[in-house]
Amino acid sequence: MTDEFGVTAWGREWTRLAQPTKIIRPNPALPRARVLARNDNVRDVVLLAGSVTASVSTSDTSDYRVTVTFPTWDARRSAAAHEVVDGVSDGDLPDTLHAALRMRGVSVAPLVDELTAVCGCTQRVRPCVHILATYFEVARRIDENPRSGLLLRGFDPRSMSGASQVTLDDIDPTTFYSQGKTVSAGHSVVHRAALDS
Repeated sequence: MTDEFGVTAWGREWTRLAQPTKIIRPNPALPRARVLARNDNVRDVVLLAGSVTASVSTSDTSDYRVTVTFPTWDARRSAAAHEVVDGVSDGDLPDTLHAALRMRGVSVAPLVDELTAVCGCTQRVRPCVHILATYFEVARRIDENPRSGLLLRGFDPRSMSGASQVTLDDIDPTTFYSQGKTVSAGHSVVHRAALDS
């Protein structure tokens, strides 16, 4: 059976945090963690540079807050990422770019000994099922948008485009049409000429 988490090389690194390739015995919490993520029980997920927070709901109607913190890329890793992904247009990042990062010794996901994962539950075993479910949910989100994996490591995905980018909130409609510039709002590049027609 194909696992729905870590279907891309980008997300697979996060599934490896939950299910490392070198294990002594199977982890009985993994099936339950996958079910929690699959059934959308990992909610209020916030992905920021150096941290992930989430609320994991369980069958006993309890919600457990999970916080995962880790270092962002240092200058060397950021420079290597720029070499690999600069100039890549908006859209999916192919697994070949992930392989190029790995060749330069750059890991998209943090290593187990680099991160701190905290959960509000009372389970003695760590990582608990809620932390594991959070790893799977992050993997799924990175599968859907690999650029979010770069953002988690402090690499601004907007820096991969040569165009100046702003949010719609940053645009002053009274002066925008007179600037004659190409502006990128979110992932869509807005051309003045297209707006004038």
